Amino acid sequence: MGIDITFKSNLPAVMKAIDKAAKDRMEEAVQAVRTQVLDTLSGQRSGRTYRVPGQKRTYTASAPGQPPAVATSDLFKSIKTLVESEGKTVVGYVGTDKIQGEMLEFGTRGRASGKGKILPRPWLRISFEKTLPKIKEIFMRIWF
Repeated sequence: MGIDITFKSNLPAVMKAIDKAAKDRMEEAVQAVRTQVLDTLSGQRSGRTYRVPGQKRTYTASAPGQPPAVATSDLFKSIKTLVESEGKTVVGYVGTDKIQGEMLEFGTRGRASGKGKILPRPWLRISFEKTLPKIKEIFMRIWF
C-alpha cells in the first residue's frame, strides 16, 4: 500500500493575478493623476484679463508660475491616460498631445512659439506631486 503524492503549481495563476492587479492599480493611479490635472487646470487665476479669441467673453489669464488658465478648454479636453504592459513592466502615462501643454509646462525661450517668450505655467508636474501620496497608497495595498 503506497501513498501517491502530487504537487501542483499555482504559480502561473498567481503570476497572472499579480499582473492583472498591477495593471488595475496603474489604471487607478493614472486616473487619480488625471483627476488632479483637471482640478489644477480649473479655477480662477490672477493674471491679465483677455478676450477669448473669436468670442465676446473674457477670461483671466494665469500669472507666471500659476497653472494655465482655461480660455478655450482645448488643453483641458485633451488630457488623456494610457497604461501599457509588456512582460513584467507596467507603465502609466498622463498628458496631452497638444504642443501648448509642453509650452505652458516648461515655458518657451523666445519666438519659437510665434508668440514671444512664455514663462512656465506648470500644471502636470504639480498635479503629479499632489497625487503622489495617493499613488503610493494605491501600490502599497495588500496584493491579495
